[in-house]
Amino acid sequence: MALSFKKDLEKYKEIDEDELLNNLSEQELKQLETALEEMDPENALLPASMRQKDHTVKAATGPYSREKLLSFLEKEALEYKDRDDVVSFSGERKGKAFVPKQRPIESRQEEVTTLDPELEEALSSATDTELCDLAAILGVHTLVTSTQSYDGTSSKDGGYNNVVMGEKMNPVFDEPPNPTNVDDTLQRIKNNDAALTEVNLNNIK
Repeated sequence: MALSFKKDLEKYKEIDEDELLNNLSEQELKQLETALEEMDPENALLPASMRQKDHTVKAATGPYSREKLLSFLEKEALEYKDRDDVVSFSGERKGKAFVPKQRPIESRQEEVTTLDPELEEALSSATDTELCDLAAILGVHTLVTSTQSYDGTSSKDGGYNNVVMGEKMNPVFDEPPNPTNVDDTLQRIKNNDAALTEVNLNNIK
């Protein structure tokens, strides 16, 4: 039995596969391709094209017109009647309406700081320079800028001058656009121009 089966296989060794494939029609090649496809229908991670064979290749049943198809679908949608509800909505509200709880507004009372009479009298009669010196000693740096602090420590009398006047800030203007021509600069670099020693490509518009 095994020898007869082996003899049957011997006759297929001399077959030219290329010639056999060339003699097949397009439909036969498509059928062969479909038969040789490896499908895994149990693997849900694979796309649908790798889980089942394609059966959508069919001959057209008639001429296709996209406009006519859209108009037909629109007409069908307008003529389609919605199914009636089993229980119609009566509009009756059931249960209690939700009412958020009103929380009382907490009023904060400002704390009044009382000082000794001697300290209050000293602070009320102090000048701006003396108050600025006191702020620097206590570490309240928001009342004294770095420039004013430097002026006060470097002055001869050891006090602060002009402590209440704001410091003038210098305006910062935008830099002008870079006039460098990129194409000309690249050409000069390719030509090894000795006069070109520096290339600035910042702020090019």
